[in-house]
Amino acid sequence: MMKIVVVGAGKVGYSLAQRLVQDEHDVYLIEKSPERIKNLENNLDVNLVQGNGSSISLLQEIGVEDIGMLIAVTDSDEVNILACMIGKAAGIPKTIARVRDNEYESNINASIRERLGIDLFINPEMVTAREIYKILKTPAALDVEDFASGAVRLAEFKIRNNLDITGIPLYSLTLPSNVLVVGIMRGGEMIIPHGKSTLEYRDNVFFLGAKDSIGEVEEWLHETSRPTQRVVIIGAGLIGRNLTLLLEKDGYDVKVIDKNLDRCEQLAAQVDRSIVIHGDGTDIDLLEAEEISDNDVIICLTDDDKLNLLVALLAKHLGVPKAFVRVGRLEYITLMEQVGIDVAFSPRLLTSGQILRLIREGENLINISTFEGSKAEAVEIEITATSSLMNQYLKDLKFPGKSLVGAVVRGNHTIVPKGDTLLLEGDHIVIFTLPEHVNALLSYVSD
Repeated sequence: MMKIVVVGAGKVGYSLAQRLVQDEHDVYLIEKSPERIKNLENNLDVNLVQGNGSSISLLQEIGVEDIGMLIAVTDSDEVNILACMIGKAAGIPKTIARVRDNEYESNINASIRERLGIDLFINPEMVTAREIYKILKTPAALDVEDFASGAVRLAEFKIRNNLDITGIPLYSLTLPSNVLVVGIMRGGEMIIPHGKSTLEYRDNVFFLGAKDSIGEVEEWLHETSRPTQRVVIIGAGLIGRNLTLLLEKDGYDVKVIDKNLDRCEQLAAQVDRSIVIHGDGTDIDLLEAEEISDNDVIICLTDDDKLNLLVALLAKHLGVPKAFVRVGRLEYITLMEQVGIDVAFSPRLLTSGQILRLIREGENLINISTFEGSKAEAVEIEITATSSLMNQYLKDLKFPGKSLVGAVVRGNHTIVPKGDTLLLEGDHIVIFTLPEHVNALLSYVSD
């Protein structure tokens, strides 16, 4: 457990504080707005402090000597940087600043960042753009995450046209080699499967295995989705701009629609081949005139959840195969997937997940990723010489809660583990688990 100060109680700050409390940290949430403080009093089990997060006297009042980390996530880049600088000067070991200006990420190197007193810059809009980009690279997948320096991939697929594999126990299914089913999302509940578990229509299934073998899962699932090449983006805000530049650089054909003329002009000045259209994404005549049905995917990025849903459903009605939707209210994620949205994502969840990785860093924890709106987590751990797991057979280990070892990476080889798999020094293991078991799991593997 660590004493952590979060500066800024906006959407990212709230979501992050919520996750830190789940991890049993002692959280102090600093916010200038008395209205926000009042609204949070009954919603968060944290120490709420009204005031300026860059005030040295306020940090001293909280007790700066035992603060382990300061995370500044207000809406102002400058305030966040200042809060981290003052926090570091006061002796706080680790500081993280949320910044939305790409200048900081691209032009400030590690030595300058160190002199500023900031351990990590995190750009929520760029984090989100990169996540969308990564999913687009695997057309049939709903989510993708790599582990063990890219040797292992975890990919989420929806069961659609697979009646030959539904209702059959996993032990009777012949999966692609070096692949394991590690999670099943059904009716909003995450299931850690066993041999008798079955796959059912409309399940979201998590496959973990060697990166090349995960590519064979699409064929195994009879997915015939065409490669993604033509992309329509609704919204030319920071996420839309970052994503457009990433996609254009990789050769995608991108068309961006936004009602705000200034945003359109700003993006048009940054792109070479992408088309930027000043117009209303909900105008069906505009969508038809722009031949939206010829595109492979629509990505709705406005700040309005209902608008994003409406445009996505309109596009699917007109024939666009896939729809990605940005979600502000987390409770909408499951609903959107139920009405036919292929990928619903939350920038604040993605951001808090990135920050949690830094907080959880330890001697043997290499990587940790969150899935399905924090309903599951995948943890990559290295077996060190001091680990109690070294020279143990998997069948003899008693992992806490519901956890499943999905892959063991040894040198250049990825092993689908069995009960008689012996863990050796230097192995990397990837464990799929539920969030409420992560703390106990990390304690278990660290002993």
